[in-house]
Amino acid sequence: YGYALLEGEGIVPRGGDTVVRAMGMSGTGNGDSFLRVNAVRTVAAVAKYKGDGSTSLEEALREVTGPGGELQKSAGKRWKKTGEGEGGMIGIECAVVKGPDGEIRGTQAYVLAEYNCGGMFRATVDENGKAVARVWKEGQYEGLEGYENEGKEYDPRDLKGEKA
Repeated sequence: YGYALLEGEGIVPRGGDTVVRAMGMSGTGNGDSFLRVNAVRTVAAVAKYKGDGSTSLEEALREVTGPGGELQKSAGKRWKKTGEGEGGMIGIECAVVKGPDGEIRGTQAYVLAEYNCGGMFRATVDENGKAVARVWKEGQYEGLEGYENEGKEYDPRDLKGEKA
């Protein structure tokens, strides 16, 4: 995409470097709503074209899928009555910095999630190889008991052969 690097990446392009960005997404929820707003394409377009072209995937996901976003708006008066407009998306955003000779100078990727409903099951493995499963956003249901492993980090190799 060629827009500014994500904050905190620690990759600083030098003169002549090229920044290549890519994203992939998957959605779950009311399928008609996702089709109506062309959700994945809309998120990608917001990230690429909004403002100066430096909108992060996180911001774009929130604008389309988050509370009050395009999915919710597409339901109109049916919101919270029929399940229309409810859902969420998981996205992966990555950046590759290439030098003038094509040599890769650095890479970074992030897994993000946004939703406008009660919760969304998702799991990731971070850059340290730790797996984390979540249903809710941190602090979403403060004071309520979450499921036993909500937000805990695990080494997937330690879970080998175990049944849930």
